[in-house]
Amino acid sequence: VGKRCSLKYTRQLIDAIHDGSLAKLPDSEWEEMPIFGLKMPKNAIKDVPKEILRPHEAWVKAGQTPEAFQKQAAQLASLFKKNFVDFSDRCSPAVRAAGPKV
Repeated sequence: VGKRCSLKYTRQLIDAIHDGSLAKLPDSEWEEMPIFGLKMPKNAIKDVPKEILRPHEAWVKAGQTPEAFQKQAAQLASLFKKNFVDFSDRCSPAVRAAGPKV
């Protein structure tokens, strides 16, 4: 469904990491992504549109429904959990607990 992030945006995100602007964002500027628990910025970073940083919004902007996104995210999380079974015995409890919540 998606496309690769453009090199222009990738460079801007790396610059935001290197110049500390991401680290300077207060907790109130981040939102946790359901299922995966990843932190997403609530707004654009540099010139990177927020839709690129927020998968649900990118999905909807591309013409898909929010329900289709949730279904696909749950499917991806299930695949991740199934694959992770082979490696979980070599990981700490913290790493095992950080996986997707399905």
